[in-house]
Amino acid sequence: MNIKAIVIIMVLALFSCKERRTNTIEKTNKNTVTENMESKNHSIVQKAVEDWISGKGSFFDLLDEDMIWRVTGNAPYSGIYKGKKEFMDKAVIPINEFLSTALEPELIDINASEDIVWFQWKGRAKAVDGNDYINEYAWKLKLNDDGKIVKVDAFLDTYTLAKLVE
Repeated sequence: MNIKAIVIIMVLALFSCKERRTNTIEKTNKNTVTENMESKNHSIVQKAVEDWISGKGSFFDLLDEDMIWRVTGNAPYSGIYKGKKEFMDKAVIPINEFLSTALEPELIDINASEDIVWFQWKGRAKAVDGNDYINEYAWKLKLNDDGKIVKVDAFLDTYTLAKLVE
């Protein structure tokens, strides 16, 4: 092999190494940003849940005014609510009218991945008819850069909710 060919191969190898190193740095930086976002969002939701459990606040304080809340299923209150006001006025407040005690949340799990936080919990309350209302929820929360919830997909036992509001 002649010297010119060897030099060309070495130059190509160096550029290849530099490109791989740059890609590795870019991936590392992206992973750090993602991990920071996940940690931040997890902490925001964790704190809101802890405050809610201890009676120091409402989880709904995290909702952005223009958020979208989707309740899965085909029961009463299933559907899409556009904006915090609509959600509170058409779902939260009417459902609470069927309860004689406040819904007591019990944390099951919180997991974060980028701008999504999964929050699983169990709620207990006494219904106005004297029966216990117990339901389990899993909420997929999308947070914006300000730590506000902009989108929710809410999963729950809609049969149990339907029985409450009969």
